[in-house]
Amino acid sequence: MKNLFLIIGISIYLSFSGCSSKSGFLSPDVLSQRALLYTKKAEIYNSLEIKASAVITYLNPLLKKYNDHEHVYLLVSLFIDNDSSDIQKQGLHNPDISLSLDGTKALQIQALQQGDDLIKIAPIKNMWSHYYLVTYKKVSADNFQVTLKSQRYGSSVLTFEVD
Repeated sequence: MKNLFLIIGISIYLSFSGCSSKSGFLSPDVLSQRALLYTKKAEIYNSLEIKASAVITYLNPLLKKYNDHEHVYLLVSLFIDNDSSDIQKQGLHNPDISLSLDGTKALQIQALQQGDDLIKIAPIKNMWSHYYLVTYKKVSADNFQVTLKSQRYGSSVLTFEVD
């Protein structure tokens, strides 16, 4: 009888423990969840095949470090199908691909390594992508457009609201 109560007690505990809030190593990554609010995806297709895909996170409203009134900071994850075999011409350095903000070029493109803290907050991670911190001059509008363009396959435009 004692064992029966023990088994029922453990069963009830385990049933309701899933409803309690998690902490420690089971807690969700709150920053990564917030990053979803400022993340958009651009894709360029040819014959229903993805030729280029960029997941772009607007960092200014997300992290205090990037809350700058003179620059726009973007975390860019870029995948290019059949990217250049030359390492110096891969990702955003591929001559076929360009990324612009309201038609202007980036002030700085910094390649990020796999262990970088910024990649850890990226809401969508892909082992085949190149990651960059891209900096542009701030625009004085309520929104801005980021254009991912392939010279061969066209372009995709994303609109971000300025906070």
